[in-house]
Amino acid sequence: MTAIAKVQDGPAAVPANAENLATACALCSHNCGLRVDVKDNRIVEVRADDSHPSTQGYSCNKAYAIAHYVDHKQRVQHPLKKRPDGTFERISWDQAITEIAAKLNAIRTAHAPRSIAFAGLGGQGNHSAGLGGIPLMYGIGTPMVFTALAQEKTQHWLNDRRMIRGTHDLYLVPDKHHAKFILLMGSNPHISNQGANPKEALKELFRDPERRLVAVDPRINETTRLADRHLRIKPSGDVFLLLALAGVIVQDGLLDQEFVQSKVQDFERLGALFARVDIARMALLSGLDEADIRATAHELATTRPACISIDLGLEHAEHNTMTSFLVRVLLLMTGNYGRKGGNFFVQLFGPKMPYMKAMTQALASSIEGIPAVLPIPQFPPAILPEEITTSHPDRIRALICDGANPLSSYPDTHRFREAFAQLELLVVIDPAMSETAWMADYVLPAPTGYEKWELSIFPKDIIAPQVRPPVVSGPAEALPEVEIYYRLARAMGIVPAAPAFLHTLARKAHTPLGMAAYMAAVNTVAAAGITGGVGNVVARSAYLTYETLGPTLPNPMLAYIWLAVLGYAATRRAQIVRALPELASVRNPLALALTLFHKLIDHPEGVLLGYYNVERNLEDVNGFKDGKVRVWFADYARDLERLMGAEPEKVDPEFPFVLNGGLRTGFTANTIMQDPAWRKGKGPHAALYMAKEDAEALGLQAGEPVRIRSRRGSVTAPVKIDAGTMAGTLHLPNMLGQRYPDPVTGELKQTGVPINELVDLMDRDPYTGCPHTKRIRVRVEKVVTEVAA
Repeated sequence: MTAIAKVQDGPAAVPANAENLATACALCSHNCGLRVDVKDNRIVEVRADDSHPSTQGYSCNKAYAIAHYVDHKQRVQHPLKKRPDGTFERISWDQAITEIAAKLNAIRTAHAPRSIAFAGLGGQGNHSAGLGGIPLMYGIGTPMVFTALAQEKTQHWLNDRRMIRGTHDLYLVPDKHHAKFILLMGSNPHISNQGANPKEALKELFRDPERRLVAVDPRINETTRLADRHLRIKPSGDVFLLLALAGVIVQDGLLDQEFVQSKVQDFERLGALFARVDIARMALLSGLDEADIRATAHELATTRPACISIDLGLEHAEHNTMTSFLVRVLLLMTGNYGRKGGNFFVQLFGPKMPYMKAMTQALASSIEGIPAVLPIPQFPPAILPEEITTSHPDRIRALICDGANPLSSYPDTHRFREAFAQLELLVVIDPAMSETAWMADYVLPAPTGYEKWELSIFPKDIIAPQVRPPVVSGPAEALPEVEIYYRLARAMGIVPAAPAFLHTLARKAHTPLGMAAYMAAVNTVAAAGITGGVGNVVARSAYLTYETLGPTLPNPMLAYIWLAVLGYAATRRAQIVRALPELASVRNPLALALTLFHKLIDHPEGVLLGYYNVERNLEDVNGFKDGKVRVWFADYARDLERLMGAEPEKVDPEFPFVLNGGLRTGFTANTIMQDPAWRKGKGPHAALYMAKEDAEALGLQAGEPVRIRSRRGSVTAPVKIDAGTMAGTLHLPNMLGQRYPDPVTGELKQTGVPINELVDLMDRDPYTGCPHTKRIRVRVEKVVTEVAA
């Protein structure tokens, strides 16, 4: 067997005992800064980090359980290959890489590059996988990647592409710190922990007589109790509320005429549509009082500044592309779009990115992949099974699943099992032996986010990336994802070995002059003999930099960070100087990049590297030359007309309840946590929330097990009688039913409720394919226990 090219072997070794190490929580997108103590190579103490530039000493309860993510019974210790009988055998890394590369090359040669797909590419605070995975996608030539982000939020990027020619590195957020009026929809920040110390922020808002909060939620919860007004809306009624708000603003003459005339193109056509909205009808469809809707519309239009905050409650509900669009339109109508105290655009750390014109379509559904955060089109997981099972010759035949667990966290589990059985190759890269790993042909062990160099780069209201070293050592044979992807690229022939002179130049690339010479040489070598387009050049450049510059840095992964910092310094100078005025005299972008890079490495707790110009935020991000926001789209207009004429939904007697599949609790961490021991308290943690009157009508008692049945499947859960739940609606916490060894018998047992067994993947948004997991039609049945004779 030919020896496999490599840059690093195994995870970095770190001291087995240490105190006060800077790191971050990897359990959600807020990535709160943490300090940890380590004893005998285990995390034994966790504290919030006061020095973190964004979270500033705050973290929620989940962060204190990160040791359970690292140390549990399902860690993958070695590369594994499935035998014909379904069991696994231990193999070497060289065998794994050689065989996987050969199979991938055979598939892309016999079929099409898009027959190879990726799922995942990193987790919540473990983003380095994408740095190595994206170049491999480019090198293969496949646009097919399925991510959790595209299961939730790509409607926002789609609308920003249409409205402002927005780039993939932008994201619109509410400026809750400066808003005088907040319309909160689809979230419970008191529990879901949006931003730094949200509980205190909500209390301050509640105590301030000049600020108002209107919360929109079907359920009475911790946040709605603090709101000035609670709009207890019907599930998925949000689109009708937003239409009503727009109608009131137009019909009552509350439009910010100056802002709209100077910033918006063709609003007259959309305004004419809103002028015909029947407010009383929208109130009926949303289940709200018309007077409350009108009062909210007037407050939104007349209180300055005002913001609108939306989250998964809308993003996983019906009409989620339309709700995203209407939120943006309402912000424009009230002069709060791209403005301080309203909603403004934040960005991914890195260079200013160009607009991606190309939009790849799925074969079976024609749904388009939408560039979001990463410079690749992202497809919703809901369409993955049909892309595998379609009869099209270019169907997906190989899937690399990295840092994701589709058989637990993607909708309609039954269809995923059927589809994955038809794959010619399934490779899972993961720290844990997940439900998906058990179906894989190869399972490759990766370190957790605390056993390798990692980064947290989700867009926030300040530009403060965190690049952090490992705090514990991982399994001896676990390889960082960036190394796995590099080895595959070399074995597939996507990138050649770097010439010796490039290694020499890399060692001199730590000065501005040396950096310039090195990058020029990398780009020349990468482009030599290329016939496959710019994607191959990008792939080669990335891997050549990893191979040559990486070994000169504290860790090879940092070569990718080095490139990101170089791009950031070259294109975002104004942001840098706003935050770091002492660097105004550094005119050479290469010298500036070196300074910023050293700041990142020297500050593993995170470091402030930029401020946005929130006063001219819209002007800075609008990609149209005339500076006008587009709001008239024929397909959207047809949808809005249809919604304006909608009839009240009739109750389906076979499935009379509407289930919110994914209620946020203090113990929600999707599928990253395998060991259920991290959840504190008596539980049960995965109970079915039900209104008292519904429980009485069904003759159910608190704690009694019930079967919840949809058209796709069924699950069981104990009943929790909840005073905040609306009659006719149900809620299940977002604990997705992984299997974990029983502490006594060792037998794999289900640890939550697998909500995705209930979801129909065809019940999804027509534009983005985001599934409607917040509105699952179900019925509830008593569990009948047979008594032995």
